[in-house]
Amino acid sequence: MQDRGRSIMIGGLLLLVGFWLLLRALGVDIPGIGAIWPALLIVGALVWLVSGLRSDPRDAESVWFGVFGILIGGLFMYITVGAAQWGDLRVLWPWFPFAAGLAWLASWLVNPRELADLVLGLLALAGAGIGYLYVEDRLPADVWQILTDWWPLILVLIGVVYILQALLQRQRDVGRD
Repeated sequence: MQDRGRSIMIGGLLLLVGFWLLLRALGVDIPGIGAIWPALLIVGALVWLVSGLRSDPRDAESVWFGVFGILIGGLFMYITVGAAQWGDLRVLWPWFPFAAGLAWLASWLVNPRELADLVLGLLALAGAGIGYLYVEDRLPADVWQILTDWWPLILVLIGVVYILQALLQRQRDVGRD
């Protein structure tokens, strides 16, 4: 991330924390830090996302972190100030691969040559869908057994994609010389 982006992020976080502390000191009844800390994660992730999109060339890693941080911050905010409890993560856990999948797809959109980001995004979204079916008890036991036996094929697929991506990149680099 560029220095200006970091300065804006740090300044913004200090403003938020300062205003929050000032309101608490003035006796305003607002949630404690245990409830609002996810907002800091969301703001920081938003700054990373904007910084990644504004850089030239666009920074796919900052975009990934920004999208993932915003989505996970939203989940944590739902727990700290919303209707959920921390124990609900036993059924909310598919949100993590869902958020990662969307983040990888956003990263791929920023840099479409990174085929691995597309594949990882689609696999993570598929994993989130399977996880949702599992926690909702809508996944037949025989399908679950097949998935638990054959999941290493996902690693093989990801490995193939990374190798193909490296070979294609090498071919593009040779073509430029």
